[in-house]
Amino acid sequence: MKIYYFIILLFSILLLPVNGSAQEDLLEILRDNGTITRKQYEKLKREKKAPVGKKVEEGFRQKSSDFQFRIGGRLQLDAAVYDEEDRDLGSGTKVRRARLFFAGKVYEDWKFKSQIDFADNVVSVKDAYIAYSGFEKTVVKIGNFKEPFSLEELTSSKYIPFMERALPNTFVPGRNIGVGVFTYGDHWTASGGVFGEGPGDTRIDGEGYGVTGRLTLSPVHEKTQAVHLGVAVAFRGVSDDLQSVSFSSKPESAVTSISLVDTGDIGQALSYVNTVVEAAVVCGPFSVQGEYFYSTVRRKANFSDVDFQGSYIFASWFLTGESRNYKHKSGAFSRIRPNNNAGQGGVGAWELGLRYSQIDLNDDVIFGGEEENITLGLNWYVNPLIRFMANVVLIDTDPKAGNEEVTAFQMRAQIEF
Repeated sequence: MKIYYFIILLFSILLLPVNGSAQEDLLEILRDNGTITRKQYEKLKREKKAPVGKKVEEGFRQKSSDFQFRIGGRLQLDAAVYDEEDRDLGSGTKVRRARLFFAGKVYEDWKFKSQIDFADNVVSVKDAYIAYSGFEKTVVKIGNFKEPFSLEELTSSKYIPFMERALPNTFVPGRNIGVGVFTYGDHWTASGGVFGEGPGDTRIDGEGYGVTGRLTLSPVHEKTQAVHLGVAVAFRGVSDDLQSVSFSSKPESAVTSISLVDTGDIGQALSYVNTVVEAAVVCGPFSVQGEYFYSTVRRKANFSDVDFQGSYIFASWFLTGESRNYKHKSGAFSRIRPNNNAGQGGVGAWELGLRYSQIDLNDDVIFGGEEENITLGLNWYVNPLIRFMANVVLIDTDPKAGNEEVTAFQMRAQIEF
């Protein structure tokens, strides 16, 4: 029965008002019972009275002397209409992401995060890791998390300027179970790890394995100025039961289930190596970002190796004067905070974006097709946690991919909580 009392107590704490005398009464009880020291009591009172808005971060928080956690999530709702000549891509709506996370810290140096996605009526594990941060400027992660590869991939979907990542994102290894080390200096980061496969992958004769490393330089990283340079390499040995590799890419729209470029299964594969070169510049409200990807698939004797490539470049301009928020410790971009929130005497933040992307999945006897996209985007950041997006994507493929010419009109409503 003790577990029931614990659950009742936990929910009682979670449901306390965000402000008011209830929090002060709880702090006094904890102090009088010796659960927290007088010094901790005074510190918590000061934090409670601190001005709101200096740091914006989604999630509900609770904290004690040895344990702290927060619960939050995101919801992204998409709608798309495709103007196509031949192939029907399937206009409609979609819950792009519906995620909940539980993250926290135990005894200062130990951190954890568990993130679940409920989109497509399927429960899937995203982040699920334990991290140790007791070393100076270094974190060690164990669990399921993103391999350190690609600036656009490592920038959360909550903060990328376009609704979907660019065409060559198919070369990104994404999240897998492994061990990784992440460290940084004043103007650089270095990260790497050894990985197996994701938590949902099937295993018969043994899983594939990967080794990934990334190095970034940021000679400038001020509040409104930043320069980012990076390179990453990901090696993966193919699992014994599959012995095949495939690459495909949707036309930078998630509502459709169709990939216009697709290699299909490349049989007799032993391993593949994906490489990316990254660059970004932020100058006040203007920014430019681009990446070039190259992939080599090594195959068994009597089967020739195959090479693929892709790239993108985009420009972003904040009409209301904000700047993209670069975090040099992670070598990625983070949340936009409007200078004036909409509904509070301001119009929020407005951003225009223009992107060109291309991918080539043709080589030797593999005819996956080529595709080029041009995307125009408009983003309205109502406040730091709510964003509305609109994209127009001009899509063009080569004859091996059907000579498709498609225009996609799509919109997204996004909230963090």
